[in-house]
Formats: sequence, structure tokens, C-alpha cells
Amino acid sequence: MADFTSTQLAAIRESYARGVLEAVLPDGSRVRYRSLDEMKRIINEIDADLTTPTHTNVMYPTHKRGF
Repeated sequence: MADFTSTQLAAIRESYARGVLEAVLPDGSRVRYRSLDEMKRIINEIDADLTTPTHTNVMYPTHKRGF
């Protein structure tokens, strides 16, 4: 997975909302998308990457004998 930032996600969402297919990213680079559908797929990918936990907590059940 690539390392995305919330700033990158906000920038592409803003461009998508305005219907712009070419944008300047926060780092100064330019990007041109083929379609709004492509942008939406990328937004979903970045969002999934940012919301996926990097670790999981495992809890093991315990029990005692008797009452």
C-alpha cells in the first residue's frame, strides 16, 4: 500500500467536487485524471488506506473454575 495523507485526500475530494480533472497537489506536482470515475476509485482507495488500522488488538478470554 502507498502512504497517503489526509491532505492528499482532501485535495482530490475538492477537485472531484468541482469536477476538475487536472489538479495541483499540495506538494506542487500536477496530476491529470482520465475521468471522474477514475477519481472516485482513487478517493475510495486512499480513504480505505487511511481508515485501515495498522494493528489489531487481540483479547483472549479467561475463565475460572467453579462459581
